[in-house]
Amino acid sequence: MVRLATADGLTNSDRATLGRSLAIFQLGESGTGGHLIAAARTGRVSDHYVEALCLFIKEEQEHARLLSLVLEAMGQPTRSRHWSDQLFVFIRRLKSLRTEVLTLLVAELIALRYYSALRDGVASPSLAAVFGRIHADEIRHVEFHAVTFAPLLRVWPTPIRWMVRALWNTLVAGTSVLVAIDHRRALRLAGVGVRQFVADVWRLRNNLDHRLFGCGP
Repeated sequence: MVRLATADGLTNSDRATLGRSLAIFQLGESGTGGHLIAAARTGRVSDHYVEALCLFIKEEQEHARLLSLVLEAMGQPTRSRHWSDQLFVFIRRLKSLRTEVLTLLVAELIALRYYSALRDGVASPSLAAVFGRIHADEIRHVEFHAVTFAPLLRVWPTPIRWMVRALWNTLVAGTSVLVAIDHRRALRLAGVGVRQFVADVWRLRNNLDHRLFGCGP
């Protein structure tokens, strides 16, 4: 399936545009998850939850592998550094399980809209199949965190939940704008503008926000 990505529906210019964008997401998906697991093991959670997080990390690493194959097939390089990855790593290294997962969920919401845009808008059936597979996994990832992580937030007093909720929503909004601008050419290739991408991420946030924090619409 990935081998066909060099041939169907994309010009050389399209491949360069898409390759730059995918390389950034590939970098973000390629983490080892060591800090997340360490935070979970010191966070008074069950062994089953830690095991589930390990499976989640393996699926993210599989996404990185698939994207690296796509990049190789299109003749585009991977990346070792980018501001977005460094920002998320910095926040997640605060060594708090709640901070780790809330930051991850910002990335998951953005990934949901990004991969659905590419699945539906890029003129390449083989690539659409890859993006569709990753998108389906991301839906399950968000559901997993919504179900398992919300109880860890509900133990906080309501005023603290309100404050953390406001900060998290601000991070979602700000990050979605920055990502939309940074990836605007690839999104335009998929027929999605910057404003639409940001608005769609915000709509995806609505249900998750309520499920996580249980305090407000």
